[in-house]
Amino acid sequence: MPPAGLIALIALAGLFLGAFGGWLVSRRIGKTHPPEGEFLEIGGIRLHYRRSGDPARPAILVLHGAASNLEEPRMALGEAFAGENVIWLDRPGLGWSERPKSRRWSPADEAALIDNFLDRLEIPETVVIGHSWGGAIAMRLAMDHPRRITGLVLVAPALSAWIGEAAWFNSASGWPLVGPLLTRIIIPLVGHGQLAAGARSAFHPETVPDDYVAASRLPLILRPGNWIANARDMMQVNRHLEMQEEGYENITLPTVFLAGKADTVVWTHRHSGQVAARMAQAELRLISGAGHNLHHHHPRAVLEAAIAVRERAQD
Repeated sequence: MPPAGLIALIALAGLFLGAFGGWLVSRRIGKTHPPEGEFLEIGGIRLHYRRSGDPARPAILVLHGAASNLEEPRMALGEAFAGENVIWLDRPGLGWSERPKSRRWSPADEAALIDNFLDRLEIPETVVIGHSWGGAIAMRLAMDHPRRITGLVLVAPALSAWIGEAAWFNSASGWPLVGPLLTRIIIPLVGHGQLAAGARSAFHPETVPDDYVAASRLPLILRPGNWIANARDMMQVNRHLEMQEEGYENITLPTVFLAGKADTVVWTHRHSGQVAARMAQAELRLISGAGHNLHHHHPRAVLEAAIAVRERAQD
């Protein structure tokens, strides 16, 4: 048998080669999906965003969901919202946006940073569209910064606590020794093969658009920084939602929930249904046959909801 020192040397060399391979893949992902918007620095944190449409129109801020980036909703809604004034934001820590390195990051922290971001863009008020986990952040904005928000459109939002335990790979991303091995080697090297399967789950029972993974820049989540930020969100998802869900009924902004009973990622009755019933100015619009990523197949429904909450805010 080879001596223990030689075994350790071989293992160390394997780890080095794996880490180098993971770094090369992450670097290639970044080059393949470069930032195409603008950057704004707030307190040393750079946020990446894009703007589209007519700047003379009232603003609409779009917040993407977990494990995603601004290109995901933009590819779905860009054409329908071409005549609007839209701000597409890479949420802090995802896409090309940075996030403070504190492990205590929360929806309240994210809402405060987004509020400062809107200040810097001189956007005094805006309708907010939030998909999935972006819906939870939109609700936090409405709770903590209500004067900034004129209305909410929540697309298949995740809002109620106890939605299940975090996936093992999210929890393991924070473990000593295992975490760096997972986030810097395993995820970059083998994660790409799982993106299509995840997309099918998010769209079920509807179809996945052609070239969805590449067009939505979904591989960006495989880079270590993006992965860790998202994993920390998901590891604490139940605690985050438990801390804020009792405040939903105090939100009096015009709100439209868009959801499908066929959503297998976020149960509509548990989230959109129960929360909409508790909010005085909320309306639930169920879309027959729609899955979790319904904004791709029903962009006009999202636009109509945004126009509706804006008009109600002006009454």
